[in-house]
Amino acid sequence: MKSTTLIAFIATVSWAGAHVSYTNRDFGSYSPGNENRSTALNGNVSSTFGWAYSTDDDLGDSHRNRAFRFTLLNAGEVTISVQRTSNTNPALNDILLPSFSIYSGLAHLPPNALSHDSSAITQLYLSGLPGTQPKQGAFFALGDWQIGNDPVYNTPGDPGSGVTTPASLVQLTYQGHAADGTSANYGSASGINGDGTADGFVTGTFNLAAGDYTIMIGGSDFAAQGPGPYSSYNFTTTLSVVPEPSTTLLGALGALALLRRRRK
Repeated sequence: MKSTTLIAFIATVSWAGAHVSYTNRDFGSYSPGNENRSTALNGNVSSTFGWAYSTDDDLGDSHRNRAFRFTLLNAGEVTISVQRTSNTNPALNDILLPSFSIYSGLAHLPPNALSHDSSAITQLYLSGLPGTQPKQGAFFALGDWQIGNDPVYNTPGDPGSGVTTPASLVQLTYQGHAADGTSANYGSASGINGDGTADGFVTGTFNLAAGDYTIMIGGSDFAAQGPGPYSSYNFTTTLSVVPEPSTTLLGALGALALLRRRRK
């Protein structure tokens, strides 16, 4: 549960600029099972608690996490790793313990208005959800979530000019997660897959269908939540796919095993 101080802070400050984008954070397209490729991208988050405090039923502010995207051209295994590259904030003496969740689907893309927690359609959706109210944002680290955007007007910023593109909700469908550390770090929410070592590195391998995916990355220090001040915590995310053994290679290995048995 978040503190009332944090609730007030998020409501009045951080939501004002909380838009989900993938600028400079698009891994591109991959063909798992058919290629051997790894790509690393850099990112940063504005707190060390953004993922962990989004694991309970009052959800969390998407602004405290960072979105990446990728596309799979066919089904297969994908490995995602996150390594912190900025260790501590000397003023606060805190560190980033990275965690991430994967979702099929994407937030709104240009020329649509970008998704954000405080849009009217997002707020209407959140107000109708069960559990603790008010919600602290739209992001849910352990399950499906929805987030909306603003209308696009014929004249930017002028509602009286007419709507070109109405506001809408998009759904991000949960596929899995990985968390750095233990419940002493990310809290007591059930079902969290922690790696057991709070060392600033986390990795996971996932079997995914073809399609578009969003990765949400944030910090797993649940106890660090508060009204700030905040810093910038840097990390590198790596996405990897590997080829499957070819049919020819498998056949050769099988023939070799048979020959060895005959010799014996």
